[in-house]
Amino acid sequence: MRSKSPVQGISESNLIDMMMLRSYTLDVSVQVTFHSSALPDVIQAKVAAGIAVHRLPAGLLYASIGQSARWLKYARAWAPIHRRDAISALYQSVYRSTLDSMERDEFHYLALGCGDGVKDASFLELAAPDKWRVKVTLLDVSPYLTLGAAQRLNAWQTQLHVADLESQPDLSVLDLEERRQPRVISCLGMLPTLGHAMLLPYLASVLKPEDRLVISANLSPTASDEDKASIKSQYDNPEARLWYSGALLELGLERNDFALRCAVESLAGIAGAYRIVVQAEILRGLELQVHGETYPMAAGDRLEVFRSERWTPSALRHLFSHQGLEIIQASVSNDCQEGVYVIANRNQSPV
Repeated sequence: MRSKSPVQGISESNLIDMMMLRSYTLDVSVQVTFHSSALPDVIQAKVAAGIAVHRLPAGLLYASIGQSARWLKYARAWAPIHRRDAISALYQSVYRSTLDSMERDEFHYLALGCGDGVKDASFLELAAPDKWRVKVTLLDVSPYLTLGAAQRLNAWQTQLHVADLESQPDLSVLDLEERRQPRVISCLGMLPTLGHAMLLPYLASVLKPEDRLVISANLSPTASDEDKASIKSQYDNPEARLWYSGALLELGLERNDFALRCAVESLAGIAGAYRIVVQAEILRGLELQVHGETYPMAAGDRLEVFRSERWTPSALRHLFSHQGLEIIQASVSNDCQEGVYVIANRNQSPV
């Protein structure tokens, strides 16, 4: 068996360091519930199905400990929340307004795609325990990120769930004990990757009249060629390439088996919208073994590894409206590249 070479430009020791998450210590033992969509056999089956259609499932980029570490390194280098105080202030403003609009002093905070928990901690720090009674549920496709977020939020008693949002899990099982408790559902950073066509109908189906959805989106000021070139660089850089390559190496490819190609594609039928797509071009004939099946790949074949949608603010408003999602508050950064929205579902009738 051939040994895998490190990603180009990164030493073997640094690569190992980047694959290791920090050691999280929780004050009490915790229970983590795995949804069927996050079980190993199911994940392997989804990967196999994705290879068959030349598109890897989005969760593969985050699920393992190595990919969690690579994503954290990428996010801390490039995510606006980690790089600019103005973006943190933007989120804080939305969080305060959301709390001010709550009619009761208790609610269920449900984080869909919690990641490292930075944004969730920022919200919950405003919900002072002497004023608010908050039930906290964290959900992510990565058990390692979920545990890390729980450690960050150790001042709150959290329920932890590992699930793949791309599989549209049934959320009703998460609040059986307090079904009538209003919810603040956060879905931060998920819309660009999972895409509007899948995620918005799903969120509309679970959002109740008393709930509020806090959702973020990566925006594009004008969707001009200049915008696209500038935004593309956020996804085509050494940290991003290390992250994409890691998923391919874990699948069994070797570094000299593929070359990453990053491109911009239009979103058919939607003015002011496009997506960044990253594909692995196969450089030689090979066979991938996944879930007991063999998938031959020829030189020149392409395997989509990552995609991220971008919209102008007006295009995104149209997509929300099309799903019956009413914007209660919209906060957009000065450069029009980050938007945070508070949403209600006008199509849901009170029970």
